[in-house]
Amino acid sequence: MAEAILVNGISEILKKIGSLAGREVSLMWGVKGELKKLQKTADMIQKVLQDAERRQRDTNAVKLWLQRLKQAAYDVEDILNEVAYETLRKKIENHFKNKVQNRFKNKLRRFVSASNLLVFRLKMAHRIQGVNQVFDDIAKEKKMLNLKEEHAGADKPILDRGTFSLMDETEVFGRENEKSAVIEMLRDDSSTAREDTISVIAIVGFGGLGKTTLAQLVYNDQDVGECFTFKEWVCVANDDSSGKTLLGEVFRHICDSEPRSLNKNEMGKKLEEKLKEKKLLLVFDDVWSCSQWDDVRVILKHGAHGSKVIVTTRKQEVANDMGAVHSLHLTDLSYDHCWALFKKRAFGRGGLDQTRNLESIGREIVKKCHGVPLAVKAMGSLMHSKVTFREWKDIETCEYLDVVGDNVVNVLRLSYNHLPSPVKQCFQYCAIFPKDATIMKADLIQQWMAHGFIQCSNDLEMDKVGNDYFKTLCCNSFFQNMKLDKNHDITSCKMHDLVHDLAQLIMGKELWVLSHITLTENVNLGETRHLTLRLDKEREFSFPEDLSKKLRTFISKRPVANDAWVNFKFIRVLHLNDIKEVSSSICKLILLRYLSILSYSLTSLPQSISQLYHLETLNIENCWQLKELPDDMWKLTNLRHLYIAESTKILKKFGRLHSLRSISPILFLGEEEDGRGIGELECLNNLCGHLRIHNMESVRDASHVRKAKLMEKKKVYQLEMVWNEGAKSAAKGTKTDYSEVVEALELPPNLIEFSINGFPGVKLQLKEWLANGSSLCYLVEIKLQECRNLEEIPPIWHIQPSLETLEISSMDKVKLLGGKCTSTIALAAPRLKHLTLRYMRVLEEWVENSTTPNSFPFLEELIVEECSMLRIAPSDFPAVKEIKLNCVGKEGVSSLLSQPSSLTSLQKLCVENFPELNLNLTSSFPSLKEIYISKIGGLDMMCSSANNDPRLHHLPSLTSLDIKYVPEFIALPKGFLQSSSSEHLQSVFIWHCDKFQGFVDVEGSELPLLFSSNLKEIKLWSCRNLESINVRGLTSLKTLEINMYKDLESSVIGLQSLQALKNLTLDGVPIIMLSGEDAIGDGCCWPHLEILNILGSSNVTLTASQLPSLTDLTISDLFPEGQGLLQSCSKSLKKLHILYCYNFQGFTQHELQLFTSLKELRITNCSSLTPLELGSMVSLTELEIINCKGIKSFPFSSEDLQCIPSLRRLVIGGFSEELDHLPFLPIQDSNSPWCSSLKALEIRGWDKITSLPDHLQHLTALRELEIIQFDSLVALPEWLGNLSSLHSLTILRCRGLMHLPSKQQLQRLTLLDSVSIWNCPLLLDRLKPDGEERPKIPDDYRVSHVAFSTDFIILRMRGCLSLPTIAIYCLFNNLLSVQVSLLFLLSCSLNFTSIHVFFKKKKKKLLSFIYLVLQFG
Repeated sequence: MAEAILVNGISEILKKIGSLAGREVSLMWGVKGELKKLQKTADMIQKVLQDAERRQRDTNAVKLWLQRLKQAAYDVEDILNEVAYETLRKKIENHFKNKVQNRFKNKLRRFVSASNLLVFRLKMAHRIQGVNQVFDDIAKEKKMLNLKEEHAGADKPILDRGTFSLMDETEVFGRENEKSAVIEMLRDDSSTAREDTISVIAIVGFGGLGKTTLAQLVYNDQDVGECFTFKEWVCVANDDSSGKTLLGEVFRHICDSEPRSLNKNEMGKKLEEKLKEKKLLLVFDDVWSCSQWDDVRVILKHGAHGSKVIVTTRKQEVANDMGAVHSLHLTDLSYDHCWALFKKRAFGRGGLDQTRNLESIGREIVKKCHGVPLAVKAMGSLMHSKVTFREWKDIETCEYLDVVGDNVVNVLRLSYNHLPSPVKQCFQYCAIFPKDATIMKADLIQQWMAHGFIQCSNDLEMDKVGNDYFKTLCCNSFFQNMKLDKNHDITSCKMHDLVHDLAQLIMGKELWVLSHITLTENVNLGETRHLTLRLDKEREFSFPEDLSKKLRTFISKRPVANDAWVNFKFIRVLHLNDIKEVSSSICKLILLRYLSILSYSLTSLPQSISQLYHLETLNIENCWQLKELPDDMWKLTNLRHLYIAESTKILKKFGRLHSLRSISPILFLGEEEDGRGIGELECLNNLCGHLRIHNMESVRDASHVRKAKLMEKKKVYQLEMVWNEGAKSAAKGTKTDYSEVVEALELPPNLIEFSINGFPGVKLQLKEWLANGSSLCYLVEIKLQECRNLEEIPPIWHIQPSLETLEISSMDKVKLLGGKCTSTIALAAPRLKHLTLRYMRVLEEWVENSTTPNSFPFLEELIVEECSMLRIAPSDFPAVKEIKLNCVGKEGVSSLLSQPSSLTSLQKLCVENFPELNLNLTSSFPSLKEIYISKIGGLDMMCSSANNDPRLHHLPSLTSLDIKYVPEFIALPKGFLQSSSSEHLQSVFIWHCDKFQGFVDVEGSELPLLFSSNLKEIKLWSCRNLESINVRGLTSLKTLEINMYKDLESSVIGLQSLQALKNLTLDGVPIIMLSGEDAIGDGCCWPHLEILNILGSSNVTLTASQLPSLTDLTISDLFPEGQGLLQSCSKSLKKLHILYCYNFQGFTQHELQLFTSLKELRITNCSSLTPLELGSMVSLTELEIINCKGIKSFPFSSEDLQCIPSLRRLVIGGFSEELDHLPFLPIQDSNSPWCSSLKALEIRGWDKITSLPDHLQHLTALRELEIIQFDSLVALPEWLGNLSSLHSLTILRCRGLMHLPSKQQLQRLTLLDSVSIWNCPLLLDRLKPDGEERPKIPDDYRVSHVAFSTDFIILRMRGCLSLPTIAIYCLFNNLLSVQVSLLFLLSCSLNFTSIHVFFKKKKKKLLSFIYLVLQFG
C-alpha cells in the first residue's frame, strides 16, 4: 500500500514550476530558454503520472523512476523559491533603502549590488541547467518504461454542504449492550482481592471497531462517575514507533507535566501522592505493550479498594499480561446499526435524497465494510460528497472497498484517493503531529501555507482556501474531536490513530520522528524532508550532514544548539523550544515561512531576522522575557500572522506590514511619533478575526483614529478597545478629549462583537457610527466596562436592533437607564438574549419605554449584580430562562419578580445578598429547575391550596434547591422530599437558616408518602431549630449530611431505608434521634456506605457486617461511646480521624493490630491521649498527632516507626506546655527505613520552645518541611543545610524568628523550589532589600514577592522564571496591605497561570480589586 501512494505531491510541485518560472524570469536572463524547456518537460511528465502511480506497485523500475522525479521536483522548487526570495529582497531594499548623500559611496553601492546580482544569476543559471539535464534523463526513461499519457480530470471544487459530521461525534449505534456489560464489570468488586485494591478490565478488538468510543461512553456516564473519586483518561498509543512508555504517559496525564529528567522512582512517588486513598477510574487507551505495567500497578495499589483500570487494546496478550479480570471482545457492529450510521452520514443534512437506487448501492457498500464502524463512518462521509449515480457506482465497484479482518486502512485509503489533489498533501503533512495530539486549526493552516500546499490564485485568500481544505478533511472523517468556539467555528481537532497511521504511511521516508530509536542506528536520511525531535534533553544528538541539505520542516521539543539548525538552507517550518538566544545567522534561512519559538529565557531577537523576507508566520507568544522587537522588522512585508507576548512591545512602523492578517493576542499601542500608534493600522486592511487594542489612552488626537480607517477592515469581526488604569489620572493632566477620540471611530462594517473597557471620558459619543443601524447589521454583542466617569449610557440598544448580548458594568455615575428624559433613550432591544448589569452602584431606575411595554421578548438570561440602589425595573420577561440577582435593591428585586406569570420559561433563579428582602416564591413557576437563595432576610415557598395539600405543585420541575443564610426561612412542607410534585428533585441543601424547623405538617393534613426516587443528596447544616426530617423511602439517596443541636429533641425518620447511601455525616445528633424503630443498630445495614462522619452524636452500635464498604471514618466527642464502632470497623478502614475526644486515651496493642488496612491516622485535640504502640500498622502512610496536651514525650517509639516502612507524612506537636522542648526520636543517622521513606514533616511548637530538635537533620530524604508556631525560636539552625532533598520549606507564625541559616547552608539546598514565610514579622522586616538577612539569600535565588506587612506569605522561587501558581494568605483584615502586595506581585515579570487568595474578611472588596487589577493588566 505504501508504494501505491508514494508519489503523492509530485503533481502539485510540477504544476507550480510553470507559474514560478514565469514570475521570476526577470532575474533569469540568459536561461529563459532553459526555463521554458523545463516547463515543457514538466508538463509532459505530469501526463504520465497517473499511469506510473498505478504501475509502481508491480514494477520496481517505475517506483525508482518516481523517486528520482520527486527529488528533482523538490530541487526545482527550491531553486525557484531562492530566485523568488532574491527578487523580493531586491524590491524591499530598493524601496526602503536610505538615501546615501555621498556620490562616491552611492556609485560604489550600486556597483557592489550589481556585481552580487550578476554572481547570483550565473549561479542560478548553472543550477537550472543541471536540473534540466536531470529532467531530460527522466523524460527519456519515461519512454523506456512505456508510460502512457492520461489526461487527468480537473479537481472538483471543494463542496461545503454542511458540517453534519462535526456534530455527530457523540452518536453511537449498537453498543448499548457492551456499555452495560462494562459498567457491570466496574461495579463488580468480587474479583478484586482485598490486598490488591485495583482490577483491570480490558476491551479487546482490532482497529476501527470502536474500542475508544465504547470506553468514552462508559467514562462519561454520570452514574459511573459518581462511583469514583478520581477519574483520568490516559491515551497511551505506545506502539513501536511512538517511543512512549506506559509509566511516562500515566505520569504526563495524571500529574499534568512532562517526566523530563525524572527516573522511575521519582515519577512513582509523585503519582503515589496524587492517587493515594482515592477510588480510581483510569482508562488506558490504545495500549500496545505492557512493559512497565508492573511499575504502574504498584503505584495504583495506593488507591482505594475498588479502583478500576479500563484498557483498550488490539492484543489479547496485552490484556492477559496486565492481569485483566474481565475482558470484553468487541465484535463487528450489526448490519442494521452499520446501515443506520452510514445513512446518517451519507444522506444527512446537505446530502442527496435517499432514492431506491442510491440506497441499494449504499447497502452494498455497507456490506463490504463488514461491521467496522470506522470504515462505515469514512464511507458515509465520502458518499455525502458524491452527487451522481455514476460516482456512487464507481465507489461500490472499487477494488479497495473490502474490509478484511483489521485492514481498515484500505477503506480510509479509498476516502483519501477521492480527496482533491492539494488536500491530499495537506492530509499527509498531519503525520508530523504525535498520535492523540490536539491540532490547532490556525497553526496547521499556517504550516500548510509555509510549504506551499495551498493552491490559490490570490494570495489574499490563502487562509480562506486553507480553511476549506480543513473542512474537507473534517467532513471526510479524517479529523475528530473537534472543539468549537462560541461562534461555532472549529479551533482544534484530533486524528484517530488509524487515520494517523495512514498519514504516516503516505508520508513514508520523508518524515523522521526521532523519539526513541538509538542514535547509532543506520537511518536512511536521503529522502527525509520533515524532522520532529522528541528526545529528552539528556540524550545527546547531532544532525547528520546530509540532513541539512534537504530538510523542510524541523520541530523540536527540546533545546537545540544554534549551529545545528542554521544550516537548514531549505527549511520552511521551524519550531524551536527552550532556547536562550537566536543566532544572527538565522538570516541564512531565506526560504523560512513559519517560525515558532517557545522560550522563557529568550530576551532578544537578532536584527538579521528582518531579512527573512519570505516569513509569513512569527509566533513568539510564549517568550515572556522578550521586551522589544528589532527595529527593522517592518521589512517583513510577507508577514501574515504575528503572535507576541503581552509583555512585548509592538514593533515600530508595524503599519508597513501590509500582508498582516492577525496580531495576537493583544495590540499594545505606543506613541504615534514612535511608529507604534493607532494610525499605523491605516493600510492593514487584511486584518481579520479578533483585534484587541490596548493602551488607547495613548491616542490623544481624533485625527489619529480617523487615520486608522477601521471602517476599511472588513474582515475584523471582534474589536476590543481598552484604556488602561492610568488613563483616568492622565486625563486630568492633559487636554485630550477622549469623547472626540471615540466619536471619530468608524467601526468595521462586518463587526460581530464590540467592547469598550476603561474609557475615562464623561460622555461616550457613539452616535456617528451607530446612527445608521444597517451599516452594522451583524453586530450582536456589545460590552461597556469600567467606564467610571460616564454619566449616561449612549443609546446603543435602540439604534442597534441586531443586538443579542449586552453587558454594562462598573459605571459609577449612571443613575438612569431608559425613560423619556433627553439624556437617554428607552432600552428596547427586540432580539436581545443576554443582558448583564454589574457594579452600577448608583443606578436607581431602569425604565421601559411606555410605548413598548414588552421590550425584551426574547431575553433568555438576565444578570443584575451590585446594583444596590436600584428601585425601579421591568418585570415582563416571557422567554427568560435564567435570572441571577446579587446585591440589588430590595425594591428592584420586587420589581423584577413582580409578575410571575411572565416568567413561565424560567429554569434557574439565583438570589443572594439582600439582608432586608423577604422573597415570596409561592406563585407558579412551571419550568423552574434550580433555586439558589443566599443571605436574604426571609423566604416563603409554601402556597396554600383548597385541600391543604402542602406539596410544591407550583414548582413541578424543581431538581435542585440550595438555601443558605436565610434567618427567617421557617419550613418546607412535610412530605416534600417524597412528594410526586418533587419527582425531579435531586439535591436539597439548607445551610445556616436559624429558624428552619424542617418539613412540617399543614393544619389537618395527613398525606401518604409518594417516594421521590431521584433524590441523591441532602445537606442540612447549622439550622438551630431543626425539629425533624423524614428520609424514609429515598432509595437513591447517596449523600446525607445533618447538623443539629443537642438541646433540641429532634428526630430523623427512615435512616435504615437508605440502601444506596455512600456518604453519611451526623453532627450533634442527640440520642433520641437514634432510638426506637429508626435506631442505628442491629437492623440497619448500609452496604455501599464508604464515608461516615459522626460528630458529637451517640448511641452508635454499628458493626462491620452492617458497613462492609466503610473506608473513611471521622468521630468527634464520642468516647467512650465510639469505642465499639472503631473496633468493629477497624479492618476495612483506610482513613481514621479522631478529634475532640477528651476521654480518648489511645489504643491497646490488640486494638491496633486490627487496623490492617489503615493508611491515614489523625488524632487531634484529645487531651487524655497517651503514647501509642504503632508497630502493627504496617500500611500507614500518613500520621498526625497534634494539640494533645497530655503528651509529655514522643507519642511513639523508634521501634514502632521501623515497622512502618511506608510512612510518607508525619505531623506532630502541640503537646504539654510544661515541656520546654519538642520531644523527638533520638535518630543517630539517616539509615533507618522510615527516615528514607518520610517525605513530609510538619512540626508545631508552643511558647517555651527555643530550638528545633537536632535529630531532624538526619531526615535527609525529606522533601517538605513545615515549622509552625515556634514564637520563641530566634534562629533557624545551621544543620538545615543537611536536608539535601528538601523542595519546600514553610515557616508559619514564628513571631520571634529573626535569622535564617547562613548563605552557605542555604546554597546546599540545591533542590529547594520555594520558601514560604507567613506571619513572622521580625524576619520579614529583615528580608526587605535593605534588611540584615537579605544578603543570606543565595545569588541564584529569585525573590518573587516580599510581603509589605506581617500578615502575609513570602514566596521565593530559586532559578525560576515563571510561577505556575501564586498563593497569598492573610489571617487579618488589612485589605490595603493585600492590595499593595498584589499590585507589587502583578508588576513583576512573571508568567503565572493562576493566583489563589485566602482572605478571611472583606472578600467582596478584595475580589472587586483583583478584577480591576486583572482587567487593566
